[in-house]
Amino acid sequence: MKIKYPNAYYAYLCLFLSSVSFASCDFDTDDADAPDFMDKIIACEEQQTASKPKVAKSGNAIKLYGDGTVNPESGISERPIVAAGSMNHSASKLFAARQAYSLRPDAKFEESVTIATQKLYLEMAHHCAKGWAIESQWSEPNPEREGDYFLHYGFRCAALF
Repeated sequence: MKIKYPNAYYAYLCLFLSSVSFASCDFDTDDADAPDFMDKIIACEEQQTASKPKVAKSGNAIKLYGDGTVNPESGISERPIVAAGSMNHSASKLFAARQAYSLRPDAKFEESVTIATQKLYLEMAHHCAKGWAIESQWSEPNPEREGDYFLHYGFRCAALF
């Protein structure tokens, strides 16, 4: 079998195999033969990139770990301090929290992602006693030890009505 338009066939095949990434774009089989087909794919990718939610790590979240968040007025790094065991609520505020976990084969249960998740939920309840929404979740490797990671949650306290 000889293919009449190999470039269009290849582009269509790529589009078909990666249909998950183009799920919100409207393509059909005739689009592969159009001269502007690649432009449509690029526009679709740009549209999807622009519509993806920003994660808390790049936003203006109040960091509950490390040195905290730099106050733009004073230039000083600070973290919110709350009494241990107290339940607080900061309506509509965005926070970023993290917990360490390990995927090493010799890791203890206390270092598992299950315990890290539980600790993050306790922290979210501590800062958002009246509820919250997790806006983002991501992991980053711990540079100090191979196989160890930090689980981050970007969460926003529920607005009070």
